[in-house]
Amino acid sequence: MDCVDRHELADLVARLGRCLDEKRFGEVRTVFTEDASVSTASGAVRGIDALVAKARRTRPAGVFTQSFITNPLIDVDGDTATITAKLLAVFVGQPEGRGRLFGERYHLAAARTPRGWRISRVEAVPLWEAVLPEVTSFHPDVVAGADGATAAPGFE
Repeated sequence: MDCVDRHELADLVARLGRCLDEKRFGEVRTVFTEDASVSTASGAVRGIDALVAKARRTRPAGVFTQSFITNPLIDVDGDTATITAKLLAVFVGQPEGRGRLFGERYHLAAARTPRGWRISRVEAVPLWEAVLPEVTSFHPDVVAGADGATAAPGFE
């Protein structure tokens, strides 16, 4: 494996987390193949359209996430690659201000396409989960002032 492949694949994994956390669902095609499959604790889907629908369902408006995908171990074999990584994800804005924190092990497959590397398979193995009793979000879209303007507490 050359350094370029490794860099592109590590970047692909980082873009996966950012795309989901920032709800950039229109950019999913820059991360996944058209026939990608995803299997997580919230269900399994195949195909880019089903994948986008799943992402929208698990990350609705008002729910903010931070995904930390770390320690990628990458093996390239020609035009395919396997990647294992660790996921620590935080979901804030669940009903009643609660949040979730969970850890998973990611098993990813990637394919070299004419447009660069794309993820073709995600298998998430749940390791643990914690329900947080109360979470205060400082995201500017969450806290609105009396005039309807949004501001993070302490930054008005």
